[in-house]
Amino acid sequence: MAKVKERIQKMSHYKPPLEGRSSEDYLFLDFNERTNEPSPKVKEALKKFIDSGRLQVYPEYGDLEAKIAQYAEVPTSQVMVTNGGDQGIDIICRAYLDEGDKIIIPFPSFAMHYQSAGIQGAEFLEPAYKEDGEFPLEEIFDLLEDEKVKLVILCNPNNPTGIAISIEDVEKILKKAKEKNIAVLHDEAYFEFTRFGQENIQQRRIFAGITAKDLIEKYDNLYIMRTFAKAFGLVASRAGYLISKEENIQELLKIRGPYDVNMFAKTAISAALEDTQYMENYVKEVMEISKPKLEKFLREKRIFFYQSAANFLFLKVVNPQEIIDKLKSKGILVRPKKGPDGKGAVRVSIGTLEDTNRFTSSFSEIWG
Repeated sequence: MAKVKERIQKMSHYKPPLEGRSSEDYLFLDFNERTNEPSPKVKEALKKFIDSGRLQVYPEYGDLEAKIAQYAEVPTSQVMVTNGGDQGIDIICRAYLDEGDKIIIPFPSFAMHYQSAGIQGAEFLEPAYKEDGEFPLEEIFDLLEDEKVKLVILCNPNNPTGIAISIEDVEKILKKAKEKNIAVLHDEAYFEFTRFGQENIQQRRIFAGITAKDLIEKYDNLYIMRTFAKAFGLVASRAGYLISKEENIQELLKIRGPYDVNMFAKTAISAALEDTQYMENYVKEVMEISKPKLEKFLREKRIFFYQSAANFLFLKVVNPQEIIDKLKSKGILVRPKKGPDGKGAVRVSIGTLEDTNRFTSSFSEIWG
């Protein structure tokens, strides 16, 4: 029997706890999804596509990347649409990593960063965030001296803690990494949420959003991953994109298949970008109404959480699994996660004000 590569055999599956979510009327606060449906224009466009008689035809993308580029405020040549943000991560890892190479991923981080790098056989270097949430900048600088390091992944805001990395620190890493011929992937999955309600985050212009987009021309080792899954709510259609210099995008197109992005995603993206106000209205409610209310509630309960720049909070509690189980019994799903200290904690997604009221009411009953 032919065997797969040994490094694959040693890996474990990434199995997020998805099974059974749709079997009951749960409030989904576990995967940082929108808690309501995407724009009605998306549903209308998808229904029209289904009735178009084109399901049997290979995808055509037309001006899709031009529309994405206009939204992202970059040239079209600097954009590549992907099958979800996950494919963007995977493509970058495939482009830069081989067995024996090393990758820097500040801990904790998104599971797919590890999955994609592990498939390539890379060794993980994991400088940890400090207990107070401080970003491990100096530790990363030291690790960049290792000649086997080929890639750095910065999740900004961080998932699962929500902690923001200053763009000044991102540029410091980019500069040193460029000197060492090391690529940097800046994961901006929660970019839209960083544009609102962030008055307390230092060194940021209000409404500018946390993005390294303006550094693309300066650093040819920079890649940005974004997704339409979170703020736009196109999770089921798997829709994302990468931003980088044109010459980099041309190389990445050799890795992405010509039909990897399906027509449901193409249709959904185009429709969603015709109704960005719908997305922004939701994001504003989450970040400027729901999030402050939830933060106030948790402070009153004396529950520690990190300053988050995204649509979720990371709660440090002594009995995380008990909290998770009791909330589930009340029809609310939240996610177990590990913090910088490696100990278990709870990540809670933030939805509409109605969702937040339901969560705080249920949490009060189980917390006392």
